[in-house]
Amino acid sequence: MQYDTKFDPETPLERAALRAVKTARWFAQEWRETSIEADGLRLRQLAPTLDRLEDGILYDNRDETILELIEKAIVQYLDDHLEGYGTRALYRNTSGDELRTTELQRCRDLIEQWKVFKHARQHVIDMRRARIIADQFS
Repeated sequence: MQYDTKFDPETPLERAALRAVKTARWFAQEWRETSIEADGLRLRQLAPTLDRLEDGILYDNRDETILELIEKAIVQYLDDHLEGYGTRALYRNTSGDELRTTELQRCRDLIEQWKVFKHARQHVIDMRRARIIADQFS
């Protein structure tokens, strides 16, 4: 199979999609580097979702519940290790926070990457929805 390595996104939607694909890959790679265990998630459920994210497949219905559980697991892990920190980190930029262990720093970086991915993914959904609505009035 031959790939077009000179792909240059021309439209805002293409640029947003490219950003979402990249942030998904980075998030999946960072997740695999942590020791977070997700309650209710088994590796056989999680691995295919992470594989799809790394492959740029961001909108598979099989992953919706898994993605919600991943977010909860990151928040819970941080909350368990530093009271309330995961909940706070979900809604605020914590990238400048100094944490006492390398593992906490790595998980803080993970939640920051999660937020970037989640935002980028939702941005593509919003742009597609906006295009559909605009086309209805054209």
